[in-house]
Amino acid sequence: MTGRTRARSKARKPKPNSTNPPESEANVTVSILSFDLDDTVWDPRPALIAADTAQWKFLAIQFPALAEHFTKDRVMGCRKHVIDSSPLIVGDVTALRIEVMRQLLLSLGVGTDVALEVANDAFAAFMARRNDVILFPDAQEVLSQLATQFTLIAITNGNADVHKTSLGPFFRSAFRADEVGSAKPEAKIFEVAMRSVDCLPSEIIHIGDSIETDVNGALNAGITPVWFNPEGKENGLGVNEVRSLTELPAVIARLNV
Repeated sequence: MTGRTRARSKARKPKPNSTNPPESEANVTVSILSFDLDDTVWDPRPALIAADTAQWKFLAIQFPALAEHFTKDRVMGCRKHVIDSSPLIVGDVTALRIEVMRQLLLSLGVGTDVALEVANDAFAAFMARRNDVILFPDAQEVLSQLATQFTLIAITNGNADVHKTSLGPFFRSAFRADEVGSAKPEAKIFEVAMRSVDCLPSEIIHIGDSIETDVNGALNAGITPVWFNPEGKENGLGVNEVRSLTELPAVIARLNV
């Protein structure tokens, strides 16, 4: 997790027998905006394709005699084996990618130590291109505007580093599932983020494109979600939504009363 720190004062808890509402129920101004990254502020696909290509190119250079065996069927077979052996690994895309490569190399007769070392080096080649994301057209302008009014943080199940993109200066901190050890929709990753920035659930709004991970994850943590729904899908949960990032300032202003 990276980013600049900023001291914030905690709201005082009500004294015993006070007529004030409990701290969690008091009217609190929203001060933190939490963003998902992939498919919310940028298109990750070009970067993922380039990163994946770099990874397999690295492996082919290391093991030219084995390159013909780096087939989709064999890779998917290794992936299934890894997930079947450790189902929770799906929440850690970094560990999953490295372990699939390690298992692939082991299945082709590469030694244990070498397989792990090369898998990590190949992942480094992958990450060298992972942050070459394509921002959505309005992302820079909207986040620049919001960053003057709120503290922005990122909560993502992906492994891109927002601080290595042009959006980095707008974000105080980033919380990645592979670093926190918890993935959305689990409440834990949101709770870790809230502790880090010292805020209550009522002081934060989470914006993301996934009903399953972003909206449900925010609700699990007691946080107000805003669903980024550019395709206009049915809003079965009736949560706040935006079709474009340009709609965010007005929606947040309406919620922040």
